[in-house]
Order: sequence, then C-alpha cells, then structure tokens
Amino acid sequence: MLRPLQNILSWRPVISATDHIASSSVTDRALASIGLNRGMVEGPPIFVPYALQAAYAEHLARQLGERHVGPNIVSQYGYKGLGLYARYVLGAPRLDIAFARGIRALPYLQSGASVNLHDAGDCIILQFGSGIHSIVGAGHIDEGTSILLIDLVRHFLGKEWNPEWVELSGKRFTGDEMLEDLLGAPVRYGKPLLGIAILKDQLQTHNPRPEKAPRTVLFKDLRKMINHGPPRTMVGLVREALLQSVMEGNPCEDAVTAWLGLGKRTLQRQLAVEGNTFRKVFADFRIERAKAMLAETNQSARSIAASLGYHEVNSFRRAFSRSVGCTPAEYSALCRAQPPDVSVVRVFRTSQAVS
Repeated sequence: MLRPLQNILSWRPVISATDHIASSSVTDRALASIGLNRGMVEGPPIFVPYALQAAYAEHLARQLGERHVGPNIVSQYGYKGLGLYARYVLGAPRLDIAFARGIRALPYLQSGASVNLHDAGDCIILQFGSGIHSIVGAGHIDEGTSILLIDLVRHFLGKEWNPEWVELSGKRFTGDEMLEDLLGAPVRYGKPLLGIAILKDQLQTHNPRPEKAPRTVLFKDLRKMINHGPPRTMVGLVREALLQSVMEGNPCEDAVTAWLGLGKRTLQRQLAVEGNTFRKVFADFRIERAKAMLAETNQSARSIAASLGYHEVNSFRRAFSRSVGCTPAEYSALCRAQPPDVSVVRVFRTSQAVS
C-alpha cells in the first residue's frame, strides 16, 4: 500500500501560521528537520509524504513546549486557508453537499486519507482518517484537523456553533481540558478515527454566504491544485484565459488577447491552424461551464448568464437549448434529481424516518 501523501499547497498556511505564533527562524529549523525548505513549499504543487507534517508538528511542540500545537497553528488560518479546495467546499448550497464536495475533492489535497460519515443516533460523526496514526506527531495532525472540520461547519451554522462532542484516538492526559476549550466541546478518547458530532437536523442547512457566480469554484477548477503542465495547444491556452477572465468578471475576446499578449488577428490565425475559431471555443467553454454551474450551484440562469458574458439571459437560454437539447431550468432540475452523495443523503433520510 502506498504511504499517504499530501499536496504541498497545504503547507503554505501552516508555514505562515508558524511564523506568526513563533518566528521565521523556528519555522526554518522545523522545516530543515524534515528535509524541506520554504522554496519547496512555494514551488510547484507536488505531493509529499503526509508523515512529514506530523514530524514537523512534533518538532514544533518540543521546541515551543506546546502540547496542543496543532490546534494553535490551524486556528491562525482556519478552513479558508485551504485555498481553492476550501472555496469549492464552502461554495456548496447546503451543509450536506459541502460534506459531499469535501469527500469528492479530497484526492486533490491528500491521497491515502479518508473521510467517512458514521450514524450515531441523533447525530452523525464526520470522521477523518489521516492514515498516519502510527507516526509520532500524528496526534497534533488530528487535533488540528478537528479545528478545520469545526470551522467548515461554522461557515453554515454560525460562529457560535460547537460540535456535540469530538472524538480522538489516544488517551486523555492531565491538562487536556485546555484542548476541550480550544475545540468548544467535550472530547471522547480512544476512538479509531478523529470525528466531530453534528445533529442530523442541521445537515440540510443552507449556505448563508454563497459565492457570486463569477467567483464560483467548480470541481474541474481544482486541477490547479495538482502539478499539471501548461496547455499544449492554442485552444487550451484560450480556455485557460477564458477561465481567468470569468474569475475577473470580464469574459470576452479582448480580455483573452490581453491575457495572452496577442492581437486578435494573430489569435484567430493560430486557432485556425488547429481547425478552430475563437467564437466556437468561447461558445463551447460557456456551455460547458454553464452546465457545471447548474449542476453544482444554486445560481439562477440570469446570474450564470451574466457571469459568462451574455448581455441578455434569453440569449443564454437559446444558446444552451441549442447545444444541450433542454433549457437551463430543465437541466438544473435533472441534476437536482441525482443526490450529491449517497452516504450523506442516506444518513439524513434515516434520521428523518426515525424522528
């Protein structure tokens, strides 16, 4: 079995947080102790052994004399510190769909780790398995990850929300009351996996702060989190530029040519060599992204149309119907008929039947 790996992008907020609670020299020594340096962390998004972060945390704990270094570091940046992954998860229209997104996208962040949902009566336990429990320092990782999971749920349920309880492996030690204060909940020890308990009737809470259409992160956007090479065709370059222009709220040919540093005629000539035109590439890109937004978000057709550069929503509806064979509303309804994640829905429906 391959050892668990972690996208080195996950290290960036950890380094910044360590600089803040300690110093840059302490951070550098901790990195050197595991064979890493800042240049590697800021470099391409490669995967490194997850066990390195446990060793890093253990080194810091000894240097700083801090038993609960994991929660103290993670509290500095919270769930949003996970960057594009966090934006994708936190952009879900409901809490249960956020869980489904987190499970689906986890391989972009880590391999060898797992997320599970365990039925516990009136609650579900959102569990995380790091796959490195036998490694010295793994307890710091579990404690820090519990802060991340709690922060995720608070995005939907409010800053004052606390889990019913938190589950951790290992034994309770004198002074662990401080950890319960940090987590805002009692801790149950000796469990096989880290977990936080959430009342089932809170699962379908709607997102109080959904992102607006131009800033929406879709599943396929997460490819930026892995080490992929640059586009090898002009069509690929144009699609990258279009995605950037959508994020900036101005998807059009002028924005693409400016981003690529090309004139319109040069762009059209290079696309023609590949048997394509900007108009076709733009049209295909719009429909593809519209389908993903209708499937993954609660954005209205009007909002999606505006984010993709349509001046009128009816123009978008006509273009979508010609390409897909149904209206945006019909496509959205079809997608809603497919549950986002069977395990989440099953747990929720079971709780409804019991109650």
